[in-house]
Amino acid sequence: MLNAKERTVKGKVTTFHKIALQKVSITFKDKDSELFTDENGQFTFSCDEKDKVTFKAHGFYSQKVKIADTSETDSLMIDLRFRNGKKNFEVATGYGHISEEKLTYAIEHLESGPDYSAYRNIFEILEGRFPGVSVSGNSINIRGTSTINSGPVPALLVVDGTIVEFPVFISIPPAEVKSIDILKGGAASARYGSRGMGGVVVVKTKSQN
Repeated sequence: MLNAKERTVKGKVTTFHKIALQKVSITFKDKDSELFTDENGQFTFSCDEKDKVTFKAHGFYSQKVKIADTSETDSLMIDLRFRNGKKNFEVATGYGHISEEKLTYAIEHLESGPDYSAYRNIFEILEGRFPGVSVSGNSINIRGTSTINSGPVPALLVVDGTIVEFPVFISIPPAEVKSIDILKGGAASARYGSRGMGGVVVVKTKSQN
C-alpha cells in the first residue's frame, strides 16, 4: 500500500478477563502469515496500521481488531469469550489453549461473576466493594439517599427478585452471591417506587437461574 505505516504491536490474550490463553491463532487481512500466542498468552507482531487482525482459539469466539482503532501505545489486550458446552471444553483443552483445571475453575467461579467466598459475611462485601454503602444497626444505608427531615433512609433489600427483611438478607452466605447491584435515585424509584427512596441493594444468588 502507498503511504502505509507499519506498527509493532505487543499484547496478551486472556479469557474470563484474567486467564492467559496460549496457542491462539493470530492472522492478518493484508498479510499471508499466522502466528500464535506463547505460554503466557503474549504476542508481538508488526503489520500495516490499516490492517485487520483476527484472534482465534478452538472453543472460543473469535475477535477481529482494526489496528488503526487501537491505542497509540501499541499495546493490545484481547479477551476471548468461551463458548459454553462440553464439546467446546474438550477442544479448548485438547488444543492446549488452557488447562482443564483452569477452565473448570473459571466456569465454576468466574463465569457467574466475582468470587465473594473470601468474605465472612455479606456486610463485608458491601462495605469492602461498594463505596458509599454502610451498615448501621439493623439497616443498610446508601450515601446520597438521606432526606432533610428524617435523615438516612434504610435501603430496600431485594434477593433473587423478592423484597426481604434484614434477618433474611444477612443470612446469605457470601459464597452463594452471584452479583450485587446498588440502585439509587431514578434507577431505584423507577423499579421500586417510593419503597426505593433509600436506595436498593439487589442481590442475585447462584441458585437463581
